[in-house]
Amino acid sequence: MKAIQITKTGGADVLTYQEVNRPTPKAGQVLVKIHAAPVNFIDTIIREGNMPPGMMPELPFIPGVEGSGVIADANGTDLKEGSKVAFLGVIGSSAYAEYALVDADKLVVLEDTTDLLEAAVIPVNYFTAYHMLKNVAKVEAGKTALIYAASGGVGTALVQIAKLLNLNIVALERRDEKVTNALNMGANFAFNTTDENWKAQVKEAIGENSIDYVFNPVVGNSIKDDLELLAPLGHIVIFGFLAGLGNFNLMEESVKYFGKAPSISFSEIYATFTNKYEVVDQGLKQLYEWLAEGKISPVYETMPLSEAKAAHEKIQAGLVRGKLLLTNE
Repeated sequence: MKAIQITKTGGADVLTYQEVNRPTPKAGQVLVKIHAAPVNFIDTIIREGNMPPGMMPELPFIPGVEGSGVIADANGTDLKEGSKVAFLGVIGSSAYAEYALVDADKLVVLEDTTDLLEAAVIPVNYFTAYHMLKNVAKVEAGKTALIYAASGGVGTALVQIAKLLNLNIVALERRDEKVTNALNMGANFAFNTTDENWKAQVKEAIGENSIDYVFNPVVGNSIKDDLELLAPLGHIVIFGFLAGLGNFNLMEESVKYFGKAPSISFSEIYATFTNKYEVVDQGLKQLYEWLAEGKISPVYETMPLSEAKAAHEKIQAGLVRGKLLLTNE
């Protein structure tokens, strides 16, 4: 079969499209013919060799942690060959390929009418958003959420699900066209954080100390802004460190706002995947119900699997709106 393989770490050039052996399922696994394999930032981190100690997979390695497709070999399980499926998998799921092995109990079986491109967008992005809103922040209708990178993959999902949960949405972006896109998706307000007055604009629009929830994949020094804007008893959820850790003392900064009694949580879906998969299973099933009912509308772009190098370059340049999918046609 054809697959994207990494034999050494480095830039996007280390992604090679080549012929490899088709994997053979072991007990409890099924073979899935991959239709779409999403590109995630974790794929770029692995490619660069920048995973935390002990988490870097052995090389050679086929990237990809989620996907959609059709069961090619049910391997004696209760599943049926030909069924449409989607999955959120472990780091070694190897979805950048024509075929991949998936544990049978980690597959979501889809309706026959499901669009497999839309289905591929759901596992990482939409479950990340759903989990933060429902399980981590436990949001309440009528309150206000500040969403960073609102036109990105998780940001788009956060906006759509937050609307379903009747939240007021304040979106943040770094390009004017993405600010406009966030408003078009249904954000109540949207601001460009490259404008040095963006916080004043937020306060003017919704008032001082009016943000109940913050969903932040950036961090760096941005959490200072979050604490300043946060409402009393507000909740900040950190789910990434795109700008690093910042150059300040978080405890010292938080104490300045002790009177608000802020909460700060961290959300990392693999902690839940590994330790409480039933939460993932429940969330994914709810999301695919909403997809079937037209309540969520995945935003995505596609590129052929053979163009994985260009796909990695595009996502790292911040040029993707929604999700970028590698497809086998």
